[in-house]
Amino acid sequence: MRNLDKLTKKHLTGSIPIFDEAYLRRKVNEYLVQYCAFMNIEEFPNFNIDFYTINLELVDSIGFGASAQAQYLPKEDRHILKVCRNFEVHKYILFHEFTHILDAEVYAKKDSAKYMYESGYTEYHASQVEFMCLLEAKSISDKNISFCSENTISTLTGNQKIGDYVEGKHELAVALMSREDYPKDIEMLKSAVGALYNYWGLRSICKMYNQSYKENVDNTAIKKVIDPYLFEVTNAFMDGFFDKSKVELSFVPYSNIVMPVATKLCGK
Repeated sequence: MRNLDKLTKKHLTGSIPIFDEAYLRRKVNEYLVQYCAFMNIEEFPNFNIDFYTINLELVDSIGFGASAQAQYLPKEDRHILKVCRNFEVHKYILFHEFTHILDAEVYAKKDSAKYMYESGYTEYHASQVEFMCLLEAKSISDKNISFCSENTISTLTGNQKIGDYVEGKHELAVALMSREDYPKDIEMLKSAVGALYNYWGLRSICKMYNQSYKENVDNTAIKKVIDPYLFEVTNAFMDGFFDKSKVELSFVPYSNIVMPVATKLCGK
């Protein structure tokens, strides 16, 4: 589970790590304090921090990369936050990954099946939190924000218009699902569907706070690999902030999208 960005070699600082681990740990802890205040929570699950370096050739070949990744090991009841040494630590990306940790703790505690089924929702939710952070909201429940698609936000890959940022997540999902080797493996499947849920999360914020927002995307390629009826139902369902009952309902369409394909891949 990670925030996927369209990265190329020009976005990377080089193959040799330039950020030391002590600095990165300080930034993680600093942003965690801010995250708890942003989410109006007093406690956060314990987690370990691991570090990695992005493989430049791999990033170029698959078309995306992640500067941080959250992982939960249900059998060990252990959370891991993986932080890339190649990048400056960005607040909105850590807010995204912190949300994955929080969601796993709340909805999948020691349960491997639920951890798999909540993957769609947590990508959606993490993107909502990420976007609200980028919009400089005071908290996740801040109702006093508004924006338009032409406004600019500062992201890992540079300044972007909000409209381009939101549609970029949809484009990434389409690009992955349109590959000749899709779905090559479970990782590609989860990444592609996760990117779609990322888009839905960003879109939900636009629908709530961008008064002039009009969705303008082509889902033809997606409906070639996801049953069109299932896609339309899920597309309509992923809207607004979720309460616990709606979170649990979201497990069903996600599993219906992913599990049949995953089962075939595992049977190869």
